Amino acid sequence: MTPPDPAPRPRRYSPLLDVIRIVAVLGVVCVHVIADHLDPGSGVAMYALRSLLATTVPAFIMISGALNLAPAAMRHGSARFLGRRLRRLVPATIVWTAFYVVVMGLGLAGEPLEWRQEAADLLTASSYPHLYFLPLILGLTVITPVIAAYIGDSGRRAWICGGVAAGWALVVMAVPTLSAGLLREPLVPLEMGILTYFLPFIGYYVLGRAAWTAPVGRRGALALLLVTAPAAAVATVWAYLSRTTDTPPGQVLLPTYVAPTVMLLSLALVIALMGLGRDWTARPRAERLLRTAGDATFGVFLVHFAILVALRELGWREDSVLSVCGLIALVALAAFAVTLLGKKLPGLRAIL
Repeated sequence: MTPPDPAPRPRRYSPLLDVIRIVAVLGVVCVHVIADHLDPGSGVAMYALRSLLATTVPAFIMISGALNLAPAAMRHGSARFLGRRLRRLVPATIVWTAFYVVVMGLGLAGEPLEWRQEAADLLTASSYPHLYFLPLILGLTVITPVIAAYIGDSGRRAWICGGVAAGWALVVMAVPTLSAGLLREPLVPLEMGILTYFLPFIGYYVLGRAAWTAPVGRRGALALLLVTAPAAAVATVWAYLSRTTDTPPGQVLLPTYVAPTVMLLSLALVIALMGLGRDWTARPRAERLLRTAGDATFGVFLVHFAILVALRELGWREDSVLSVCGLIALVALAAFAVTLLGKKLPGLRAIL
């Protein structure tokens, strides 16, 4: 009688993944603060910063894939995996969506909400600038057992599956813009909404696992970091500033999370960092700090926008580089403080 396969061991903690998560959430805060300060006259430096910040959400997704698609994540079965994650994601999605739509909406507008428009925005995941991430990560979580069963611990399968998914996303998301000048109405093969938002991001998710389980060599990582990433960043800045991207078909290059330049830049940076820092270890005290801050990033992502809006409503002036940087720092610190405090309270821990 053949003995059963041993259960996968619990994964070894890697401080690099938490460092990337922390930097990514700080980048998200920065994106939302500087969004109102970007215009055609902002200059190359501002758009170079914005190009780098465009990698923050893809980095989040790749880290999630690196962790969730590991065999160790399924060592107790897919049902337990889904149950544990959905118990956190579903309440957070419901509560924070209601908070932003009802509390923030009523508090800021000061007048009755247009419920039909709000419902439409919710269905298309466009009610608030960051809430799209909740249906996105929910969708990826639900399909995780299927993807994990296919790729297992095979780095080759992960690279192929992730590459195909990323290529599919680039094509599908480009079709509306490319067809706009050829057809009376653009062809839209994928309508983005709460049930479909995750689909174009599967490539990032699986490639995160591929880059972690079968990392590129040191030479390849350095080439990505020193050659590919700068070239993609330059191309992204050009796409922001060029008039070519104002109208179809040039709009296909306008930087979004699933645009060619942003995808190449995001993948180059994260894959290179994983290749270079996978074996890095931290001292116990630093590890505890990184674990705590890394675990708080989801909550920071959810609460930071409310803090930003509140500070602006209180009259925070943004008339200089120093004041904008101060706002970024204050929003980030306040969001981490609120999250860490909330995680100690039973009623809030479940939604942070």
